[in-house]
Amino acid sequence: LKASLSDVTLPENDDYYFLRWLRAVKFDSCKAEQRLRKHVEARKELGADTILTDWKPPEVLVKYFPTGFFGEDRDGHPVYYDNLGNLDFKGVHRSCTRHDVTKLKVMHAELSLAKAREFSEKKGRKIETITSVLDLENLSFQRHYYWPGINLFNELADMFQYHYPELINHVLIIKAPRIFPAAFNIVKRFIDENTKSKLVVLGANWKEEILQYISPDQLPQAYGGTRCEPDPMCTNFITVGGDIPPEYYMTNLTETSKEDMESVVVSRGSSYEREFTVELPGTVIRWEFITNDHDINFGWHQKSGTKRRRFLPMTEMSEVVPMNRRNSHIIPESGSLLCSTAGIYVMKFDNSYSWTRSKEVFYSVKLLPPDTELSVPLMAAEEIVEEGTGEEDEFYECGDCPGDQTTQGSDLSPGDQTTQGSDLSPGDQTTQ
Repeated sequence: LKASLSDVTLPENDDYYFLRWLRAVKFDSCKAEQRLRKHVEARKELGADTILTDWKPPEVLVKYFPTGFFGEDRDGHPVYYDNLGNLDFKGVHRSCTRHDVTKLKVMHAELSLAKAREFSEKKGRKIETITSVLDLENLSFQRHYYWPGINLFNELADMFQYHYPELINHVLIIKAPRIFPAAFNIVKRFIDENTKSKLVVLGANWKEEILQYISPDQLPQAYGGTRCEPDPMCTNFITVGGDIPPEYYMTNLTETSKEDMESVVVSRGSSYEREFTVELPGTVIRWEFITNDHDINFGWHQKSGTKRRRFLPMTEMSEVVPMNRRNSHIIPESGSLLCSTAGIYVMKFDNSYSWTRSKEVFYSVKLLPPDTELSVPLMAAEEIVEEGTGEEDEFYECGDCPGDQTTQGSDLSPGDQTTQGSDLSPGDQTTQ
């Protein structure tokens, strides 16, 4: 594996690092090489190598994203606290971009690796993993049954497992409410079997049970330990979270950006497509869109060949940004796609699932030539409106994107594609 990756610069180069990636794919060296190459590219796009020193999270995430490192477990692993029950899913979605949230979690993952290296040096032995305490107090359907937030959780879990494999020692789940089994059923399909085997659900006597894993002198008082008196939560290290004040919401973005956008009304039960000709490989397509009152299904496809043909069947198109319903009535959706090949790219707004409401969409698309960040005029495009058939389109079931196309954006997502949008949905897409 080392020899096959001699042409790329890896963040680490010792045997432990390669073994971690090999264990994640059951020692299939070809798969490990593929994943590492994608990981290296994704690191470049997000600046993961310098994220701990060069990136500052938005204030709202610093104050209200309930996580932090404190102490070590009985085996010497750093302990990461995740107070998911105090995470305001709606507030996060409305006050910052998916790109920011993704970068924050990448920062946490890089900090986990840095902590493991620090503990290794301190203890004189290799520490490869961390222990996580997942606090579910205040978890409720009323507060957390919010699909953008659930998609956020799933996407970040997907990203973490793919790009930071074998980093978890245990996940100690505490204060699990009665709804936990139902909530877990929603997200468990996005958690791989290896990670599931590391989940430990502590019962009603969790304060006693947690001491089997973490000694009292390494635990905050709030978790049954003796540390940080008179601050039982050790808030200098662990952010408590809570409801995000509305003044952080980005509602003003919708009103100011519509003026510079084109608009289209997508009738109930129908869809709208617009084609863009990309003449040079390496061109970046950037987009932003807003809907007035309701969500819309959105994605990008690439036509086979370079000739314009109207009403090309979906079976003859490649899905390059997966179709997903976007909550663009809450916050503007934005993203970018790095076109690895020239050709015809098709933007699609699909409202075929709605038989009662038309959707007005305001959108902006720019094509940027390779190696430039300057805006250029919109390329010549053809508009196509398709009447809905009342049936789900075939591409809704498409799970695999083309292996030779990579989207550019927030970017640490699994598969052959990374995208940047603002709607954390599972699979190959993450956000801005």
